[in-house]
Amino acid sequence: MACGVQAVGPVSSTVPPEVVERIRRSRRYPRPTQFDYLHVKRLVEDLAAAIAGLGDVRDVLDVYCGTRPYEDLFPAGAKVVGLDVDRPGYGYGVADVLTNEFLPFADESFDALMCTQAFHYIMEPEPAIAEIRRVLRPGGAVLITVPVVWEYDRENPEHHYTEPLLRRLFEGWDELRVVESGGWGVSWAAVTATLLQHLEESAAARRALRPLARPLFAAAYLAVNGVGIALEAVARRFVRGRLRLPMNLLLMARRPT
Repeated sequence: MACGVQAVGPVSSTVPPEVVERIRRSRRYPRPTQFDYLHVKRLVEDLAAAIAGLGDVRDVLDVYCGTRPYEDLFPAGAKVVGLDVDRPGYGYGVADVLTNEFLPFADESFDALMCTQAFHYIMEPEPAIAEIRRVLRPGGAVLITVPVVWEYDRENPEHHYTEPLLRRLFEGWDELRVVESGGWGVSWAAVTATLLQHLEESAAARRALRPLARPLFAAAYLAVNGVGIALEAVARRFVRGRLRLPMNLLLMARRPT
């Protein structure tokens, strides 16, 4: 029986299909002129590698699916069900299931479950993980990504996770791995470019600056992402010790058989 765990996230308006497609492309095929290019690029690369290692999966659940940008990473024969929050004015209109109940599905319904950049909005992770385990078949895989370095909304509660905490939450699962998706350079680029993106929004709101805003800031994002790539290479070569600053964390685990 599904519990009443709900996700609390930012509310957005339902958007036109062409805008949904543009957002989906930016999540799946980021460009160097995007403010979040390195963040998204590393996330896609690590997701692709994790999904490729799942083997043959038939039934997949995408929890809080957004624009559903990563479905093509699964095998061609996989059936992906998109679940999102049922709330007026929220979402992109592409989910298969809209609900405020967490995982209203029968036991052992899926071979894999994916939740990208949304698990940190779930206020009670332990019962949510119990529900994830319930709807997965024995040996079924869970893929969860969470941001580590990212801005937050003071009006919306959320958790920030570290690798040890994620491992503790999924203790007892098989094949448990946590991957750092992007390091010091990616995190620096994301923070810097996000600040620039807010400045771009302010500039675009002024009629006189609007024609120049996009090309100027696109060039700025390109430069920041280039520096971020260089910093990432330097950090990998020279930074040692236990301290970490990943952009995101990717958890992979299997329900025990």
